Amino acid sequence: MMLRAIFIMLMFSSIQLFAQEETNYTPTKHQVSLSYYGEFVTHPGFRIGYLTPISQKTKVKNETNVVDKSWVVGGYFTYYKHKMNHDGLLFTGEIGRQRISKSGFISSINFEMGYMLAVLDGEVYTPTENGFEKGAKADSYFTFGLNLGLGWDFEKKMNLPISAMVVPHFYFQAPYNTAVTARTALEVKFLYHLR
Repeated sequence: MMLRAIFIMLMFSSIQLFAQEETNYTPTKHQVSLSYYGEFVTHPGFRIGYLTPISQKTKVKNETNVVDKSWVVGGYFTYYKHKMNHDGLLFTGEIGRQRISKSGFISSINFEMGYMLAVLDGEVYTPTENGFEKGAKADSYFTFGLNLGLGWDFEKKMNLPISAMVVPHFYFQAPYNTAVTARTALEVKFLYHLR
């Protein structure tokens, strides 16, 4: 009976030791990002941001299947230029799920919401009873949507504290005239991992 108990304890402790594989990679705590941001893909701009995980978990299935999963929150400032129309400024926050494989492949899905200010090019006039008068030079909007990211974490294999991702954005802008309008954007993101 005692031999059986010792055997069971040894079996469970060896499983525990096998599951705790040693690596010199530690999940990143904070990241700063700099991106090319193309609103409707063709209206060029840039995006800067800060991301931090609120929950991280490393899952080791076997030597070839090690996955880091985390919930991430971030804040961003975005500027883009829609030539001969407006300059767009966006202040957004996001929360999402990120997955990094042992090879460094990143996939993410994020919900984002924020404030958009469109500063119009040229003079703006508003119709009145007596003709026209100068109108507001800028319009503000609420935005909300999803973005999906695919990329590479170079810290996993090359020990470089950077990541690169391609992130298509699908979001809504409200109120646009009297409705809600759908928008798309493409972001090419570079992240620097802070220690």
